[in-house]
Amino acid sequence: MGTRSNIAYQKPSGKVVVMYCHYDGYPEYNGKILYNHYNNQSKAHALVDNGYQSGLKPTILESNEDRVHQEPPQTFHSVHAFLMNVQFDIEWVYLFKNDSWYVAETKYIELPNGRYDSATLHDNDFTPLWAYFTKNNIAVGDQS
Repeated sequence: MGTRSNIAYQKPSGKVVVMYCHYDGYPEYNGKILYNHYNNQSKAHALVDNGYQSGLKPTILESNEDRVHQEPPQTFHSVHAFLMNVQFDIEWVYLFKNDSWYVAETKYIELPNGRYDSATLHDNDFTPLWAYFTKNNIAVGDQS
């Protein structure tokens, strides 16, 4: 079973382009890969624009070697619209905006019928990725 994530960037127009990644979505893996290998606008955009990934690797070419689908990214008219559409099984969301990566962890709420659903994320649920690493004592050196 994978730790699913969405990886996105926000355009100057406010629109958000989003890709899905099936495996290793937690910050200790995907977060480090994004921070160490896709930490500028052109690299972040190229990764997301490439679409679906089974798992991230240091380069898009390496990532594409293992992917099992080639679904294009989705585009939403705003961060709010994107966050309202985060699927139930997504555990981590990464957003590149203002020349930096941000991360949010989805939360689950118990429904009256005893089942669980994901709580809606909001823009203020995001933390700068570097701050998440610092708070959780995660080393971010270049780890391929």
